[in-house]
This record gives sequence, C-alpha cells and structure tokens, in this order.
Amino acid sequence: MAEPHPPPATHPQLVCVAEKTLPSKCKPRTLTYCPSMDLVALATEDEQVHVFRLNGQRVFGGVYGAVAGGGSGSGHGNGSGSGSVVVRGLRWKGNGHLLAVGCSDNSIRILGAYSGKTIHNLPCGSSLSPPSPSSPTSGPQTCLSCLGWGTNFTDGKAVMKSLQESAGTLSVDDLLSPNMPLSKLAQLKADLPRELALLDIMRSLPKLSTLPSTGDEDDVFSSRTSIDAIFQGPNKTSNDSVDVLLAGFDDGTVHLRIFDCFEIGSLYVGSSFGQSNITKALLHASHPLSSTHSLLFSTTDSVESNMRLLTLDLKFITRSGRYLSLLASKITQLQNLLRYIKQVQHQIHLEWKNAQDLPSRFIRNVTEDLEERCSCDFVTAAYHLLVTGDCFEPLKEFLVDQLGDRGHKRWDKAVTSGYETLRRLTHECLLPALERCGVLLSRLIGLSKFHKLSPVLGLETKDLNECLNTVDCLNLLAHKVLIHSGRELREFGSFSKWLRYEVDLQTADPLSATAEELTEKGDTLDHGQTLSYIQGALTQSALHDFLQPTPSIEPSEPSEPDRWKSVGQDSSFYDTYKRLLRQQEQPKTQHKTELPLLVDLTSRLNVQCDKVFRQIAETQRRGILHRSPFALCADCDADVADMAMNFGGDSEGETLGSVYIASKSKKSPWAFYLYRAVLDSVNGVSSTNAVYAATINLRRGKIVQVKFVEDGTLMLLWWDGTSTHLLSFPYSPNPDEEDIFCPDFYKIGDGAQEGSKILPALRDDQTTHLYLIDGTGADDDAPHAAFLRHTFPPQRNPELMELEVNGQKGRRVACILHGDGVHYSVLDIDTQLDGEDQEEEEQEEAPDTGDDDEAMSE
Repeated sequence: MAEPHPPPATHPQLVCVAEKTLPSKCKPRTLTYCPSMDLVALATEDEQVHVFRLNGQRVFGGVYGAVAGGGSGSGHGNGSGSGSVVVRGLRWKGNGHLLAVGCSDNSIRILGAYSGKTIHNLPCGSSLSPPSPSSPTSGPQTCLSCLGWGTNFTDGKAVMKSLQESAGTLSVDDLLSPNMPLSKLAQLKADLPRELALLDIMRSLPKLSTLPSTGDEDDVFSSRTSIDAIFQGPNKTSNDSVDVLLAGFDDGTVHLRIFDCFEIGSLYVGSSFGQSNITKALLHASHPLSSTHSLLFSTTDSVESNMRLLTLDLKFITRSGRYLSLLASKITQLQNLLRYIKQVQHQIHLEWKNAQDLPSRFIRNVTEDLEERCSCDFVTAAYHLLVTGDCFEPLKEFLVDQLGDRGHKRWDKAVTSGYETLRRLTHECLLPALERCGVLLSRLIGLSKFHKLSPVLGLETKDLNECLNTVDCLNLLAHKVLIHSGRELREFGSFSKWLRYEVDLQTADPLSATAEELTEKGDTLDHGQTLSYIQGALTQSALHDFLQPTPSIEPSEPSEPDRWKSVGQDSSFYDTYKRLLRQQEQPKTQHKTELPLLVDLTSRLNVQCDKVFRQIAETQRRGILHRSPFALCADCDADVADMAMNFGGDSEGETLGSVYIASKSKKSPWAFYLYRAVLDSVNGVSSTNAVYAATINLRRGKIVQVKFVEDGTLMLLWWDGTSTHLLSFPYSPNPDEEDIFCPDFYKIGDGAQEGSKILPALRDDQTTHLYLIDGTGADDDAPHAAFLRHTFPPQRNPELMELEVNGQKGRRVACILHGDGVHYSVLDIDTQLDGEDQEEEEQEEAPDTGDDDEAMSE
C-alpha cells in the first residue's frame, strides 16, 4: 500500500485556539468540553480532576479518587476489590453550570462550575440487579461504566409544533436557553394557565444565610456563590424540561436521577439482552424532543460478544407533563433545604457544646474542693456568697488563683459568643429554612389534592401533612430557643459582672481603698438576674430541653418518628408537641416531661420526607420501559464507537427521531459502520420503524476515533500511515439538499424484528468509498478531499489520540488529546487557515522546541 506524501502546502489546517501541556497523563475517555463556556475538563492518572480555561489557567479541580491507606489512586485498577477509588468518567450538564464526576465507588460528585465545590455527592449503587445463575455469588463489585446527562422537554410534540410554526427562526437551543431574546420569545404563544401554575413565591423570600465552614466535602453552604447555585429557582425554560442524569454499570443496571439530585432509582435492564452473561453500558444518547434515551451495551454470552442498542422509554416525562418539572424542582429544593437544616442543627449543637465546655470545667474543678471541705457544690457556694457576702475558702481560692481576670474573660467570651451565635443561627438560618420548607410542602399538598394528578406523581396528602406538622414543631422549638437564649444571655450578663466584681473584691486587701470602692460598686449589680442565672441556667439551662444535652449528660439517640403518639383521632403531632410543652412549663410537675429535641425533630422530618421521596420515585420508576431493538454485527469495535440521537424528516415528510451508531470495523481498520434506527413514539412508548446501515471505506490507514457533532456531521481521527487527519462530513440524509454528500444507507430491518436479532453486514457493492487524497498528493482524483479539515504533526502514538467535539452554534470546537496523553489542542471548526497564514504559522512553529507548559489562545 502506497503511503501518501503530500506537500506541506496542501495540508488543510484549522485555527488552533488553545494548547496545553498537562502535569500528568490524561486518563482515557475523560476529556470533555463545556457546552456553554470555554472550559476543558479532564481526569489525570493520579486521580485528579482539572478544569482549564483556553489560556491554560486552572479554574478548579480536586482529588476524587484515592487508594485505601491515604494515597492517591494510580488509575490502573477498577476500583473493586483493590481498595482504590478511581475516576471513571466526566460529564457536563447541558447548560455548562455543573460537572458530574463518576467514581468507581459508585458515586457521582456534582461540582459547581462557578465555585468548584462539591454540590452533591450522590450514591448510585446497582443494588437492584438480580444475580445471574451462571455468575458466582461472590465476585468483584459492580462498577460505573457509563455516564450520561440529557435534557428532555415534557411535551415534545408541542415544542415540535412551535419549532415548525417559527419557520426556522427558533431552535431547540433557543428554547432551552435561560436568556432567550425578546424577539424570539414573542414568537411563543402566551399560556396564562401555565404561567399561573408555575408562579414561584420562593423568589420573594429572603436569601438563606451562609453557614460557618465545616471543612468537610459536604461543606457547600459556606459561600454565597454555592448557596445561590443550589437554591436558585427554576427559570421559565426549565419549567418545561427535565434534566436526566443517567449512570450505567457493568452488570446491566441503569441508575436515574432527575433535576441533578432527585433519585428515581436503579433499573435492571439485562433481561432485554436474553442470556447474556456480561452486560456493560458503553455510551448514552438522548434528544430534548424525545423522552426515549438510548444506551449502547457490550454483551457477552457463551458464543460471542456483541454491542446491543437499548432504548429506555421514560413514560413518566410525557405522562406527568409540565407538572413533573414543577414536582421535581420542588422536591429538589426540599432535599437541599433538609441538607441545610441538618447542617444548621449540627452547627447549633457545636456552638452550644463549645459554650458549655469551659464553664463546665471551671465548675467541676471548684466543686471537687467545695464537696471535700465544705460539703456543698458551686451553685450553693455562689448563692451563699451573693446573698450573705460570705465567701467560702475553696471558692475564694478558685476566684483568686484559678479563675482570675484572664479566666473570667475566657468564661465571658465563651458563653456570650455561644449564646449570640446560637441566636443568629436560629433566627437567620433555621427559621428562614423552615419557612421555605412550609411553602414547598404547601405547594406539594396542593398538587396532591389534584386527584387526576396525584396518582401520576405519587403524592399522598396524609404524608405531606405529617411533614408539615413536624415543620410546625420545629418552628415552635426555634422560637422557644430564641426566647430562652435571649433571657439567659441577659441573666449571664448580670452574672458575669457580679463574677468579675467578686474576683476583684476577693483579690483586693479588705482594708484598702480599692475594697471600699468595690463595695460601693456592688450596689449597681443586678442581684435578681444574677440569682436567677445561678439557680437556673448556670447548670440547668432551659435550652437543654430543646437542644442536645451538655457533654456531662448522656446524649439521647435520635428517636423514631412515632415515638410521641398523637392523642385522639383528630389530633396531630403538632398538638401533641404543644401539650408536652405546656406540661414542661408547669412549675408543680413532679416528673420531668420528655420533649423531642432538635435532633429528634430533624430526624423525624428527614424520615417522613424520605418516605415521600420513595413513593414519588417508585411511581416514576414504574413508568420506565426498556427494550433492545437489535445487536450490531460482530465486526464492530467497541473501543472506537459513538452514538447520537437527532430528529429529521423522512421521505414521507414526517419528523421522526433516529438513533445513529458509528463503529470501526475490527477486520478493516480503515472502514467503519454507520447504523440508523428510526423510532416511532406514541404516548412516550417507542417502537422501531426501520433500521438502516451504511459502510464507509477510507481505503487505507486506520480510524482512531469517531464522533458525532450536533450539526449533523461526523468527525473522524484518521491515520494514513504517516500523519493523522481530522475528517468531517455529513451523516444525516437531508431530502431538501440532494447535492450534499450522504452515506448510502440500506434498509436492513424493521419493527417486526426485535429482540436478540443481530444485524447483517452489508455487501461489498453497498459500501460508500471516500476518496480523500491519492498517493502523489494530487487532489484531481479525490472528490472528497474537502472532508479533510486538519492535519496533525506526526504523533508518537497516533492510535491513542482522542477527539472531543462541541457542536453548539457559536462554540463549534474540536478538542484533541495527542498520543502522548499529556498534550491537547483546541481547534476552531469554523475557521480554516489559508495558504499564506498556514506557511507563516509553520515557519513560526519550526524553530520552537521549548516547553509547552504555557497554553496559547486567541
């Protein structure tokens, strides 16, 4: 086979807008480009995730994989059975605001693009997959193998109608954009019932306050940026769409979440593949106009290995309509509020514990001497001193030698700051969060009373009312905490002044002028407030009935939700809690009434809300159907494959969704297969209308990578034996433009042939040949030479190059990871160098042999 040697001037070149040399080798299949911002995300072999700007500046990142024992993962294990956690995949959300990091411990970390913090740490285990009869009972743990994130309109037909009526002035990206221009917004029909149903009162409520930093991974409420990102209200465009986060595993399990963190649950889809022993998810594809998601699986049975297409019909999207986005957004906000309340509760307990630690140590030290020498405790001795002015000798020694001026300042600062922080957390954090919870639960109760919708959404009015009762109890507890903490803070202020007075008095000489001045100063003290504090809050604060007990008291475990039974058929938990409070406040109560603490009520609220979430998830999960239309031919290479889903018109003028799959041939590495499955969808249930196939032959070389672009083109990395080229050509048939090149598709199946059918290979006379360039470099006999878009310098390992494409309008770039794994380039797809610019660039690059650590950008 003759190797091509074209002259340098004939090499096509795209404009390179960025280059970067990485500190460590990039892991395979982790390079991804942000769809809305010029950011490149990748994972390196030392298990670090990096996000770079085009100028090479690192925006954020972190270590999300680790080896048992504290070291960082090497990237060579699979994370199962070896004690290591490695990064398995990265995926940007459609709007580019969030980045999902999938790890081998079956968890997905959602990172905020603006803050770089972990917003959610989502477990997504495949616990629902049944064991295979042929598989051993104990073996390696299942691991995440595919990560997908798509957006679906809740009413695809209505959106399709709007797009057709706009005559091309509106696009899907316009409808999904949060900042649609007014000129395009005016083309959408006004819908008053929709606007009324989607009114969001949460925007009128004050913003939640930031919380003190905890330093752990779940610390997402310590900055204003992260709080605004978590609690931002849905925009008008997102109210008609649903975000679906999908994780595929290597045991035939698929895990679904919507709206970033609301869990639908795990679904075992291996039954669609017959008797396959191994079913591993490889690729995911979806389209906003269809509620059907596509997955490409690698399956292995006792005979052979194949790749199979699987379709997931998310019927709950079409069945629930616009109310699904409303429900999911409210549930997601409620889940985030529960996390916020849990962290507020933790901070309140921490501040209260810190406020009590130092005084408890002081009192414990002096009480030991008082019990030995005077047979009394600190409370009795302090009360005796305040009333009679007589100071016991052990108490005097404590005031002069142990406490002193410095100890008093520490005592005063610890208790005062503790009470003030407690009041701030309760008033500025807990109460506003509870107010938002009440608003959300009231909205959900309204949806549950819509009888036609309640069974579809999985809402039960009774369960929601119980959650609201617990929120009311927490509101009452928070106000009680504010009342008692304010009173005790005033009492402590008087006690602190008296304590300082006694320290100075006991230290001074009784016959000195200082002692006389202090004696006169004692008349200004508030003895009533001081006595109240000594008898009460000094050792028995009223806050002990509402917060976690002090360290000296054994803490109670979180109680079960039904620990405090309601009295009477019409009585609620809120009524029971008020009755318990009244009993507690009665002075003649012989036995101390046990009240639910803050930790009890927050635990109760979490358990009740989890029950609501499970009911909703189970209802939506029942609306998922899966099937496998066909299996690809055995010659398809799973390592060089890609899948996409788009909509287009057929020969009869009907707009249908199609799933495209491209895969390199194992036998002929210069050829690849292209499959098209046309889907019909009725009420959210898809069926296969027809299956088409095409074979494209490049005649020589080796196909390194293949990628679908959103504009209907296909890009390939092709090595011709000397250089690596970037190719681009259309793959989708367009009946309006007959002169445009398109592969020759042949119908090889229809909807009547479903299940485990393996598609046949096309004959040699049905192959589409691409003539890119001949062996001499002349293009007279190369009618497809225009498909050559870029030629790369010779690579050390060209077969290891990777391609990532962003095809969104206005941001069409190709990001190429070079064969060494430590260098990538970003090319502008829409800008190509002319001959003079190309020669100048080659002359400038020729003498350059320096380090590539600094990135270049235009």
